[in-house]
Amino acid sequence: MKLIVVTFGGRECSIKILFKYILKYKKYIDEYRIYIATTVQNDIDFMEKFAKNNSNFVKIIYTYDENHNKILNDRNKIWDNSYKNSMEEDCVYLKFDDDIVYIEENIFTDFIKYRLENPNPLLIYPIIINNIISSYNLQKKKIFSTHKKTNIGESWIKTFNRIKPYLLKNKGKNIKIGKITDTHEVLCPISWGNLEYCINIHNTFINDINNKNINKYRIGNYTLENSEPMSINCCCWLGSGLKNVVNKYGNIVDDEPRLSIYLPTWDNNPNKVFGNSIVSHYSYYKQRELGLDDTDILNKYNKLI
Repeated sequence: MKLIVVTFGGRECSIKILFKYILKYKKYIDEYRIYIATTVQNDIDFMEKFAKNNSNFVKIIYTYDENHNKILNDRNKIWDNSYKNSMEEDCVYLKFDDDIVYIEENIFTDFIKYRLENPNPLLIYPIIINNIISSYNLQKKKIFSTHKKTNIGESWIKTFNRIKPYLLKNKGKNIKIGKITDTHEVLCPISWGNLEYCINIHNTFINDINNKNINKYRIGNYTLENSEPMSINCCCWLGSGLKNVVNKYGNIVDDEPRLSIYLPTWDNNPNKVFGNSIVSHYSYYKQRELGLDDTDILNKYNKLI
């Protein structure tokens, strides 16, 4: 089974850290595909240079319109193109956002082994630091302590019970999540949109790595029984599994709610979390807008590798 790693590439400030991990663990990777998803030329140049210098396993992919012009700022078309090319039946696909800034080696061994041994869920996630649902579950286990608390785990169950009948009546349709939920129901104002919470999580995690205390984050495997809107910062699918749901329900458009909420609900097949592998996700756009880039968090992650 070939391992293909996929990234939607944008920001040099964080992807340069991810690239160091890709090179560090390249012995596990058959192919690394970077889908260009930015109009910033300096960022594009950086990614193209990385691909050129590692052309034996790195591939830059552009999405084109009907006139063969590059599409750089239509995320839905870029996502659609990438998933159409991620359904090879002899491949397992591992997605890293361009701001994944810490990766354990065992994601390429134990995590992939678990993925292959559990073919039914569409997606399997590792433990993700700074992820809406993962943060809630780590907080619930008292892995870190913050002044502010997220309650997305409790509130989502009420939301899901309300929208589930609608989803089941509209299988395969292109549903906009903002039409059936309020913003706060999916984008938690604490775990997604609070800078203090984000900084606390990152600093706690970095200190735990430096103090060799990372094992406390291994909270065990769990199933996302209520199609929790776990952001797809890092996730893994089988080419055959993705092909199966696309044949049933249509192309992957507006990818995050479709992969994390709709498809598991329509197929009665919840996604899972493998609790023994850990990655860290730097930021949601809201956290950057609020000032995360003015901190030294990225520098701390860069020093770790």
